[in-house]
Amino acid sequence: MRPIRLLAATFALIWTASLALGESTGTLKLDVLGKEGAGARNPAHLIAANGKEAGQVTPGSSVALPPGEYKLVMPIVGGQIVKDGVQIEAGRTHTVLIENVAVLQVSAKDKTGVDPGFGVTVTTTDIPHAKVASFISGDKVLFAPTEVDVHVDAPPQGYDWHALQLAPGRHALLTLDEVAKADLVVQTVMSKIPFDKSTRVVILRAGTQTRVAESDPGSEHRFKLDPGDYDAYVENRSGKGKPYVTSAGIHLNSGAKVERTVPLD
Repeated sequence: MRPIRLLAATFALIWTASLALGESTGTLKLDVLGKEGAGARNPAHLIAANGKEAGQVTPGSSVALPPGEYKLVMPIVGGQIVKDGVQIEAGRTHTVLIENVAVLQVSAKDKTGVDPGFGVTVTTTDIPHAKVASFISGDKVLFAPTEVDVHVDAPPQGYDWHALQLAPGRHALLTLDEVAKADLVVQTVMSKIPFDKSTRVVILRAGTQTRVAESDPGSEHRFKLDPGDYDAYVENRSGKGKPYVTSAGIHLNSGAKVERTVPLD
């Protein structure tokens, strides 16, 4: 009987210690736009009164802390969220609510529901399109409200969104099946007269020499292209006017129909 009594006493001590430990801590829960922000990869840092970091918590999660006053600092793309005077009481949960942020997520799930994790690059909308963030598809990332361009390194040639609005309190979920080819017509003219039968047009990725498509002399120069930015190189084979012309800065949105006229005189 003695071993059984000893074992029971041990369990009782452990249970009592666990209760005491639970009563000596409180819980901080971080709520960022509810389920829309839950799981975002931006951790919040919890700074104690002595200036040292006491722990971290991600959106939708909780962390146990000793009672006291804390500062919550959560870096986001384009800034940070700071909450001062966060009080933690023993045995209670303090929920910190954050709503003035935007969530960006790219979904690239295949037919089996698996996301392969393609690279995602977020840049400013203005030239030179400076990079502001990079992550992989499937991740949720928190941003300060802004407008951005998004590129996903998915086959066959990548996918692009231009001037995407990241609004406060909103979850921008981009899926690759939402991207439609754009229709581009390049009209070459001489003295305002159509000149397509004497020209060859090569479409390049904007600012590069990477060839995307080409059209030999014919009745028209029409292209089906992924959304993005392109340049058109026109080769004039008539022997009249300019021998070649580059028309830069052609922007194509998903499903758009764009016409670009290129004069050769």
